[in-house]
Amino acid sequence: MVPDNQPEDASDAPSAPLTKPLSSNRCGFWLPVLALVLLTCAAYIPALHNGFIWDDDDHLTNNAAVASPDGLQRIWSSLSVSRYYPLTLTTFWLERQLWGLDPLPYHAVNILFHAVNAVLLLFLLRQLKVYGAWVVAAVWAVHPVNVESVAWVTELKNTQSGLFFFLCLFCFIQFEQHKQRRWYILAMLAFVAALLSKPSTVFLPAVLLLYAWWRHGACRLADGLRAIPFFAMAIAMSLLTIVEQQHNIGNGDSGEWSLSFMQRILIASRALWFYAGKILCPTSLAFVYPRWDTRVTDSACWLPLLAILPVMVLLAIQRRQPSVRALLFGLGYFALALAPVLGFVNVYYFRYSFVADHFDYLPSIGLIALATVGLASYFRSSLVKSAMATSAIACFALLTWQRAQVFCDNETLWRDTLQQNPTSTLALNNLGNILQNQDKLTDAESHLRQAIQLQPDYPQVHNNLGVVLAKQGRRDEAIQHFAAAL
Repeated sequence: MVPDNQPEDASDAPSAPLTKPLSSNRCGFWLPVLALVLLTCAAYIPALHNGFIWDDDDHLTNNAAVASPDGLQRIWSSLSVSRYYPLTLTTFWLERQLWGLDPLPYHAVNILFHAVNAVLLLFLLRQLKVYGAWVVAAVWAVHPVNVESVAWVTELKNTQSGLFFFLCLFCFIQFEQHKQRRWYILAMLAFVAALLSKPSTVFLPAVLLLYAWWRHGACRLADGLRAIPFFAMAIAMSLLTIVEQQHNIGNGDSGEWSLSFMQRILIASRALWFYAGKILCPTSLAFVYPRWDTRVTDSACWLPLLAILPVMVLLAIQRRQPSVRALLFGLGYFALALAPVLGFVNVYYFRYSFVADHFDYLPSIGLIALATVGLASYFRSSLVKSAMATSAIACFALLTWQRAQVFCDNETLWRDTLQQNPTSTLALNNLGNILQNQDKLTDAESHLRQAIQLQPDYPQVHNNLGVVLAKQGRRDEAIQHFAAAL
């Protein structure tokens, strides 16, 4: 990310910005926007043919509050209605009243949200005078790591919270530039909407301080005071989310959640490198990645942390250089945006894996911007830059087109997951259950027994295997597995 850092003293400002301001010409304004929207929608056309998958039933299809005409009160007042994303569940409620359980409009809405988010990101990057703003927004719009957030109906919480996240930043920067109070109020309202759409946006106040440091070279008292209301809202939502997650986790003393502080540090450092790798080289994407070994006695677990420390020290020493400060801004945003899901607090999904593509929806922007602008700065030829940008966007769009088809139904999703992660007990169990419902009992038994070998204390697998055995008339074996499940 190479911003045009304009000092407060106008005499010290650069002679020319790194990007031109938005053109006053209507065609110059709307053509990039239209191109971005069409590009995004085209890359996600296959998602329009997808159905509902995995926990869409919990959030939508089997959610009594979403189905009920008077369910809004329960959505906003109860922690037991799916998860506490009341604004996202309200959107689901409205959609359910409008078009029932036809999956196509749900996917269309998700794609539309993502396209609007790409446009808002373009405006935001231009506000920050980031070089090549359109290319950065386009790469993010069609990056395959975002497919999980766009092609999965449940992840409306990502695309909807992203909309309000971008609006909040846009309004706050408008307030910083024009000092008009209405922009500050709009920023706070947008942040409230983002939190109520998905609580993981709690990192936004820290980004506001990071922006102030990047812009002015220091966080001033006024910057801290402006951020206080945002931090207050973030802390309140964080506490509520911790309570809600603990409610869903249940027994917090089980082995899945009993992690020491050092284990959590090691998980976080490895996760940062993992997400960076998937952004820079989005291959072998999986719906469920292998759950890492967290033993601190394993020397390999320490390598990611040891690799981060010297980089941090070097950048801290050189932080006064404008290019290094811009680099720290991009890396800092990436790390802060991931902070809620790095393992410092328990998240229900961690029982399956410590990382997931849908956790990377907003954080990926930081590294995509750094990589895009870094490459553009390295090559001098405009022709080379254009060719590289076109090739990258086309390649990512093709990968997104292909990846979106994986989410068409549960069987396709779990088979693809097992291709990338053969040890996923979640995928083995769910695919076994699907095969059992299709009366493919031999294949179902094979998958379920593999899952039991990998995780002998998985009650749902024992229950599903008991059903398969009972269907085959092997009642004594079935009873043994039903007892194990209980």
